[in-house]
Amino acid sequence: RRSGGREPWYPRGTEIRNERQVSIVAFDELAVVAERMGLAEIKPEWIGANLVIDGLSNLSMLPSATLLFFAGGVTLKIDAQNGPCRLSGRSIAENARMEDQDAGSLLFPKVAKRLRGLVAWVEKPGVVATGEEISVRVPEQWIYRA
Repeated sequence: RRSGGREPWYPRGTEIRNERQVSIVAFDELAVVAERMGLAEIKPEWIGANLVIDGLSNLSMLPSATLLFFAGGVTLKIDAQNGPCRLSGRSIAENARMEDQDAGSLLFPKVAKRLRGLVAWVEKPGVVATGEEISVRVPEQWIYRA
């Protein structure tokens, strides 16, 4: 993929590895964000989600390098949290028909921090089926000290 605003250390348009192949969200986290925005719901497609996971608590807090193993054989590797942005906020405001769409687009980044889901790449390809069981492998954690 081409670099953009998320990689300020490269000139825009530099060819880099695509670690943002899949956007993953959780129903429970979307519900929290919707409540904070005063909305009945936020649909995953409004913010470009590719995959919705249910029943995995604190999805957005899974650390980088976590592996998601799907029963059908697919493996996804977590790159990072997907930071909420005004573009997604604008989409939500438009789809929810918020009265003040500018305010809605600005509100989303504030209330969705650490609840916007994750971005991952496909480590082992295949097809993911609805309702498929997922096992999670969290890597060893430590705090770096210089």
